[in-house]
Amino acid sequence: MNESYYFRTSDPDYIRHAPSRLEILSKAFPTIITQQESEHELQRLIHLLNKLKGSNRCYNIIAQKLRQCRNGSPCNSLICPHCQRERILAQLAMLHVLPGNSAEYVGVVLFFNKDTQTPPPWKNTDALRAQIGRYKQRISRVLNRLGYAGPATGTFSMMRHMPDGPEARIFWVPQLSLFLPNDSTLIKGLKAHMSRSSGEFIDETTVNTPVIVPRYKDPARLLSCALDPAWRTTDYTLTDKDALVKSRVAPLKGRTLLKSLLALDSLGTGAVSFSFGQPQGKCIDFPVMQPLQCTFVVDQIAVERRVTLATTAFSLL
Repeated sequence: MNESYYFRTSDPDYIRHAPSRLEILSKAFPTIITQQESEHELQRLIHLLNKLKGSNRCYNIIAQKLRQCRNGSPCNSLICPHCQRERILAQLAMLHVLPGNSAEYVGVVLFFNKDTQTPPPWKNTDALRAQIGRYKQRISRVLNRLGYAGPATGTFSMMRHMPDGPEARIFWVPQLSLFLPNDSTLIKGLKAHMSRSSGEFIDETTVNTPVIVPRYKDPARLLSCALDPAWRTTDYTLTDKDALVKSRVAPLKGRTLLKSLLALDSLGTGAVSFSFGQPQGKCIDFPVMQPLQCTFVVDQIAVERRVTLATTAFSLL
């Protein structure tokens, strides 16, 4: 692909950035998307919108919105990479997440198999918005029943399933990616709920695991996944027992991606975001301190790693 349209600079002062407090925080989390990477993705989306827009002026409007995103006047679009990065950093600060691998948090993905649909979700975003609203109430009630007070944060999205043969059908499955404390009782309770009343079945015979737990150990990466609203696609085959076997998940492409961007921008952040409970204690402050010397354990090997936060470090009040 010709990437000549990408805007590149080594000076972050010329790129849209989060508030200074969050940019300081970002230096401790190398797995979080950078300013440069966000700008790279922003320009790619604008190029795609301009290239494939045809006569649909809605794509022009979205491209212009992304193009005008500024530090003092963010566009707040659900599909804007810069605004998305800022949301991730704000959650890291609010949830008191510390850098490095940790077993304190876990990612959980819930699949709403009974609501699998064949028509593309952008055909009726109002119905999708209402459906997500019902999911929010349902999962909040489940967390309450399990005795969990919070916090929990996450994002609803759609996964397209493409068959490997012409006889099978294409369908979309709603899902909720969550960022939670690593509590085995809580996770078991969610699995039990999602499996009840044949919740593992897409139809009368086809089985799709209703809950998966990604194996990442980096909380920042887990949170980034939980807050990612992008719709994606996966190829699938069926075993002899009609269980789904999925290939690697991939981004949507071409006009399918374009239509998903239009739908996501229409839905907005509030519609697809899930939040339950409040974080304990006060928010993180960033007093002036010396660089922090941290030691993390990865695969039972102690790795000494210096995290320099300019002239700041974490402090939990």
